[in-house]
Amino acid sequence: MFVVQVIPRCKPLLSSYDSIFITYCNWISASYKESNIYEEKRNMCTVHYRSNKCLQMTKNTIWFCGDYFLAYNRAKNGTIKKDEKIVGNNNTFIKSIALSDDYIISGDVDGIIKHWKIESQKDIRNDLKYSVIHNVHKEIDVIDATSQHIIIGSEDLIKILKYTDDKNGCTEEKQIFCGVDVEQPKDYWFDNQFYINSISFDPIGTKFAASFYDFNESLTSFLIYDIEKNYHVMDKKFGDVCRQLLWEDPQTILMCFQRSIKKMDMRTSEVVRTWDSSKYGLSLCCSSDNRYTFVTGFIKIALWDQRQSDAIQTYTMEHDDDTGICALEFDNTHIYALKGLNLYELDFTERHHFDHKEIKKLFGNFY
Repeated sequence: MFVVQVIPRCKPLLSSYDSIFITYCNWISASYKESNIYEEKRNMCTVHYRSNKCLQMTKNTIWFCGDYFLAYNRAKNGTIKKDEKIVGNNNTFIKSIALSDDYIISGDVDGIIKHWKIESQKDIRNDLKYSVIHNVHKEIDVIDATSQHIIIGSEDLIKILKYTDDKNGCTEEKQIFCGVDVEQPKDYWFDNQFYINSISFDPIGTKFAASFYDFNESLTSFLIYDIEKNYHVMDKKFGDVCRQLLWEDPQTILMCFQRSIKKMDMRTSEVVRTWDSSKYGLSLCCSSDNRYTFVTGFIKIALWDQRQSDAIQTYTMEHDDDTGICALEFDNTHIYALKGLNLYELDFTERHHFDHKEIKKLFGNFY
């Protein structure tokens, strides 16, 4: 029997008595410092679909992939150290990455799954090294991993892989075609009818969620699959494009649709809450603190408290261009956004934003 404790990355953002006054006030008043951490020159000859799983955050590191796979160290207060960029030897375009234990698993356009770690040697700091663990021989669009399994999504196909004993390789256990637990028909001709948008393991690592979009029917197929029991737990249809799935805990999953956010209770298989995000523009990606707070984004970033119906605040990017935000990560002091080929940091810890009169009015005798 598994006993799982899901540890959130930050305190409930909007719980004022548990949060740092200065940071809380900056979030609410949209006072932050925006920094362009990394800017990549555009290659107009190469156009790749970018997964919303191309950005990962830990306490000490930000990982992201564009034409190159890069990482930055974070300072003690969470701010990125620009002079400590970690560069990996990567010659293939990585479309999706997943954090598993203390390493990164990546999937690229050549179908190669790689295992990445940061190494420090005597004369070299922050060297990013990889080893190839499998080749699925098909372009990988999305990937997720646990300490036992890897799942990849490629166009209309999901593959479930299990690590070998030495974890330097994988064996393919099963494939799910267009959400159906069967082998792909030999006479099937792919005509862009189905496409997998998101895939995600639950916190225990025994189930995963996936969303397929059917272009002909304009429907999203949402499924839950139990790896240990080898069967579909759930298969539902929705009338909008589901861009990203987030497990908040073993019983709850957030579904980021283009025009709404839905919260599903896995114990009843029912949607228990829906937030209308259309008034803030399209939502193509999201991130959660695994408690009450989540953010969504595309043209602008919206901050949500699950206990309220509307967004608490929105944040816009000063460095505007013709591309939207494709991936978001946040904790209680920073937001990191991948927009086009650029990585941005929104820092809410700056003291010059601190309005003592406003704080006194908000918190009274508690301040």
